[in-house]
Amino acid sequence: MPPLVENPLFFIDYDGTLAPLVEDPMQAFPQEEASEVLEKLAARYPVWIVTGRHLRDLAVLTSGLTLRAVGLHGMQEGEIGGVVQTLIGDEAQAALAYMRTTVPEAEGIRVEDKEATFAVHFRQAEDETAARRHLEAWAAQRPDTLEAVWGKKVLELRPKGHNKGVAVARIARAHPGHTPLYLGDDVTDEDAFAALGDAAVTIKVGEGKTRARFRLPDEAAVVSYLKNYVMRS
Repeated sequence: MPPLVENPLFFIDYDGTLAPLVEDPMQAFPQEEASEVLEKLAARYPVWIVTGRHLRDLAVLTSGLTLRAVGLHGMQEGEIGGVVQTLIGDEAQAALAYMRTTVPEAEGIRVEDKEATFAVHFRQAEDETAARRHLEAWAAQRPDTLEAVWGKKVLELRPKGHNKGVAVARIARAHPGHTPLYLGDDVTDEDAFAALGDAAVTIKVGEGKTRARFRLPDEAAVVSYLKNYVMRS
């Protein structure tokens, strides 16, 4: 079990950490008890949800839960269901719009539009290896203002200079005296693990190579771990 710390600053990924990974992203509802635990945590400590999703979609899935959040891998910042600031320049937006029109059409490849950006899922492809090769060739033609980020059976193009690590490091600097605590399961969370470093409690959810210092097996274990902070007097 990862340690408990005094004065934590929580950063918590959504998909694969608070909610299970499913084929339809809009059916990824929070793990049982997760919303209640998050509300109680936020009453005591600073809590941020850090996600690759558009925060508008996260508001739908979390049924009115009000928390501070980073969306689109650091390209949005604000409050779930509230005011959100988008941090993408005009040149990057134009590059993303162009690449959106050139996504390869193949069985099992599905685009998830996120308004300011988009992700390309290949979880439903019969031949995932072939689908990934198609997407690798497509992403190689992207403008220099964009970088390709691979997750679990998903590829997202994003403007350079924006990632979860940049976002959480900025927020951590604004909370001196707090120990950052980050939980995440995906490749994109590795940027945050690296940015926060050994002074933070970094927790990888699930299997796989990681820069995190600690590990939990699944979403249910995440909720159980967070409950320890709720029950602590």
